[in-house]
Amino acid sequence: MKEFKGRVALITGGANGFGKAFAIEAAKREMKIALVDIDEDDLCGTTAVLKNLGAEVLTIPADVSLCDDVKMSVAKTMEKFGQIDVLFCNAGIAPSGDIFNLPPRDWEWTAWTNLISHGYYYREVLPIMVEQGTPCHIIATASIAGILHGIGNNPGYSATKHGAVGLAEDIRTLCRINNYDIGISVFCPGYIQTDLHHCERHRPARFSCPEDPYYKSQHYIDAVRRVNVNISTGTPIDPVGAYLFKAIEDKQMYILPHNKFLPYIEARHRGIEKDAALPDGGEGNSERDFKDQVALITGAASGFGYEFAKEAASRGMKLSLVDIDGERLEKVRAEFDSAGVLCVAFHGDVSIYEDVVKSVRFTMDTYGQIDVLFNNAGVAVVGDAMHVPQNDWEWAISVNLLGQAYYYREVLPIMVRQGTPANIVSTSSVAGILPGFAKVPTYTASKHAAVGLGESVIARLRDMGVTNIKVSMFCPGFIQTDLHHSEDHRPERFADPGNPYYQSEYYKARRAGLDFLITSGTPIDPVGKRLFKAMEEGQKYILTHEKHAGQIKARHQEIEDDAKKVIC
Repeated sequence: MKEFKGRVALITGGANGFGKAFAIEAAKREMKIALVDIDEDDLCGTTAVLKNLGAEVLTIPADVSLCDDVKMSVAKTMEKFGQIDVLFCNAGIAPSGDIFNLPPRDWEWTAWTNLISHGYYYREVLPIMVEQGTPCHIIATASIAGILHGIGNNPGYSATKHGAVGLAEDIRTLCRINNYDIGISVFCPGYIQTDLHHCERHRPARFSCPEDPYYKSQHYIDAVRRVNVNISTGTPIDPVGAYLFKAIEDKQMYILPHNKFLPYIEARHRGIEKDAALPDGGEGNSERDFKDQVALITGAASGFGYEFAKEAASRGMKLSLVDIDGERLEKVRAEFDSAGVLCVAFHGDVSIYEDVVKSVRFTMDTYGQIDVLFNNAGVAVVGDAMHVPQNDWEWAISVNLLGQAYYYREVLPIMVRQGTPANIVSTSSVAGILPGFAKVPTYTASKHAAVGLGESVIARLRDMGVTNIKVSMFCPGFIQTDLHHSEDHRPERFADPGNPYYQSEYYKARRAGLDFLITSGTPIDPVGKRLFKAMEEGQKYILTHEKHAGQIKARHQEIEDDAKKVIC
């Protein structure tokens, strides 16, 4: 996309920071601008600046974490201007707190604002751009935290920004395979002087609990100060607008303005590639003894969870099994019980924080310890970014990302207190390492986020000097699990049975496609042994399908090449 005069830019988080910088540059290029932000006062100020530059501006107060507000903002833009040529999906927040402390409501606020809102906007804007048939472009704001090893002091931010990168990659694949004339970029800056550290003043009431003592704790105070310093001492924001427009003109995918991070990016990539070359693991380490230890396993009634439980039982472990499928879970518990395995079961939904807390307490009340956590429960919903409904986005992120965050939050303090050898394995997917597959953006985004989350936990434990806990991310390709039966256990709060989408031929075809991919995958039998071998070795990334190694390297090379096109 080279011509901007008279074209329309829809900019979220447009009242300040990157959004404002982009809007000013858009005004200089004589674009029409739809400016979306939750901060009505700053919206007025920025609108005045843009009008002084001669721009035609539509000001839209909205909360991007609300799907209805997203739809409203797009509808108003179309009503006013009749087209959308550039979408800058930029609004974001950065609540402060590490994995031990960040409250569930902060996790939800971060997930909805930084990640799910992108899905809402893509669903509304992509069909408009496709119908226009003219050159268009989408930029998603992520962060260097979405490319690097996880940031230990801010796991919610790091995880959601990894998810935003994976989602942008998915959208690019969708546009490529359909020959849409829509360019895609993902903006991954380091510390720049924005207003990100002031996000707390715009916290919606539904994510607020000011009486929570956490917000008066020393941990929170120190975390806020750290963010304030990092942002206020960052590089100047002035060049950002022009740099982003150059990236649009050059069709640059990864926009990484800080070259000082390149060595860290390369180190992460080489680590993933090293583990990707070991689909069967390394030489092994028999020193780790699991006998009489306790394994807490989520998604334990079938698939990877069940295989892991069988291997744990064979090694003399005590089992605490969690699953949303109560009937099947009871059968599995009875099976282990009849075999003389110490086993208890908890029927719960990992996307509900209270259920997570109860399941962990139940395990501790029963056994008094937790030595292995298999953070495995997950779902897969189908549909590309132009089709997948709001409730599917919310379900997938709530289970695949928030469920894992909740278990880390509850189990890690126990393992730290115990001080004995412990392991956490979190199930992601090769979709959390590779560019998007275009047909399952909810899965791709949530699995990228799960990898970023695991890396953040590793970083935090390292910063604390904790060495007894080893964390691994399980990133398999297609294996014969029950993942394609996720729909059988969808909770009511994420259901919308009256939506004609679920009766459409499109949806049925996507479901059939997922069925085929899973049922034609590799056998599941070796998975239990493979995961225990990874724990014995302390392997960080568990990638089971060597055929993806070339794709992984190609992605890494593109990121590294784009990282060399710098302004700072």
